[in-house]
Amino acid sequence: MPKVSISPGNSKLGAIPSVSLPSVLTCRTDCACRQKCYARKLERLRPSVANAYKNNLELLRADPDTYWREVEGAVMMSRFFRFHVSGDIPDAPYFLRMVEVARRNPHCQILCFTKKFAIVNAAVKTGLCEIPPNLHIIFSAWKGLQMDNPYAFPEAHVRYRDGATTARSDALPCGGNCAECAVTDGGCWTLTPGQQVVFNEH
Repeated sequence: MPKVSISPGNSKLGAIPSVSLPSVLTCRTDCACRQKCYARKLERLRPSVANAYKNNLELLRADPDTYWREVEGAVMMSRFFRFHVSGDIPDAPYFLRMVEVARRNPHCQILCFTKKFAIVNAAVKTGLCEIPPNLHIIFSAWKGLQMDNPYAFPEAHVRYRDGATTARSDALPCGGNCAECAVTDGGCWTLTPGQQVVFNEH
């Protein structure tokens, strides 16, 4: 069984390690974003990337303890970490493991965008977890997708190529590089409850 593939970063993230899962397979089935998904396009263009994401999911399913041990090992060695440049939170147990990893590693700021609103809301509502301050959960919007956000998680919105957006007028524009925002204590790493960031469609 292959080990977890941890990316050391990319042009947008900068030198921020991340772990990803396959697009579409781990994402919501009721969102039109899959038709324009940049991660899906990347998987098609780069088979090695698609294989890495697929292997991560296979290891998660076959041996979740090994998956999480290796992910946490990467988190332990990092000041910043990102979940799911591709893919999304597969299920509630996965989210709870994310929370546990963050709680045990308060030195590391962890970022995760998600459209799995119900999983996060249910964990908060039922008291299954208290999300630690170093775990930055951002609800990701898409036109036509209803966002249920009763706990005022920060939100990420898109400015589409035609100029339309679901973001409020006070939404912060994405600076374009996660690492730059991280080291300057800005951007998505410091969004407050209910605050929004807006990304240009890519």
